[in-house]
Amino acid sequence: MVETTNRHEIEATTSYKKIAALVEQWIENHKGETFDLDTVYRQLQVFNRENRNYITIILSKLVHKNILEKNNKIYRYIDNTCKYIDWVNADSGDVLNIRWPYGIKDNSKFGFDGRAIISSGDVVVVAGTSNMGKTAFCMNLLWENMDTYPCTLMINEYSPGKFNRRAGKMDWKTPQNGDGASKFELIERHHSWKDIIRPDNINIIDWINMGKDFYQIGQTLEGIQSKLNKGVAVISLQKAEGKDLGIGGQFSEHPTSLYLLVDYQRMTIRKAKEWKQWNPNGKIYGFEIIDEGTKFHNIRQIIKCKQCWGSGHTKGGECDKCQGTGYVDADEV
Repeated sequence: MVETTNRHEIEATTSYKKIAALVEQWIENHKGETFDLDTVYRQLQVFNRENRNYITIILSKLVHKNILEKNNKIYRYIDNTCKYIDWVNADSGDVLNIRWPYGIKDNSKFGFDGRAIISSGDVVVVAGTSNMGKTAFCMNLLWENMDTYPCTLMINEYSPGKFNRRAGKMDWKTPQNGDGASKFELIERHHSWKDIIRPDNINIIDWINMGKDFYQIGQTLEGIQSKLNKGVAVISLQKAEGKDLGIGGQFSEHPTSLYLLVDYQRMTIRKAKEWKQWNPNGKIYGFEIIDEGTKFHNIRQIIKCKQCWGSGHTKGGECDKCQGTGYVDADEV
């Protein structure tokens, strides 16, 4: 497609200045893209040898002026714009008092509760194997914060009726205002999550499915984070059993301030970037989920069993110390 003129007008043009103006306008319209000479020729529909030579010279000059970068035959516009951060006058008290899921019936808590510091603009990832508690975590997180912060829950699996049934079992709080309206936004979303992020809300996404593009998870999380202002994003990801990270591996961890791993009746604090009082990084917590998958229960710190070293088996068969789980309660040691 010719964006600024047509082929006949360009082919009739032999003025270097006119060609330069057309090329610079084309580059201005394609910032952020990579391109080669053939792309410029084709989109401006330049076929005349002299005019093509002008374009080559123009691009070369833009490279020398550090307006473009050339790598082999590929050009890239150099973006020198910066977002300066005024850290001197920043509010050091921008910490969110997020209430984390806990044991409703026994008041047991995960060790990062009250320790991990979450600030405005942070991203939290909950990566877990299928059907092991990620949705329970997201729903409990919503229930604990919907009376304090504006909350948005983005889901991709629940029908309205299914969500209604689950909400009805979470009877320790009411999810509706006095007029019957929901206390939170509930949105179905399967892609382009950053486009509907609420900048000042607690945005809970259950869950992000990258499909075959799992390697782009880092860019997806960074895109979501770029839309945050006073709010945060808590994102559920799938994790293969036995893996130490969710889909996309280390790229799913880099943008996060808190990264939690969920396996069968076990949560590991993979990363707490900022913390207070004592370091929760690397701590492991056992838990149960009761009342038809709606409530956490019996949360306690656990460690790898020293008799089987976490395998759950000894030479004699199943480890009798940990009953084959590979873990024992920390206070039993």
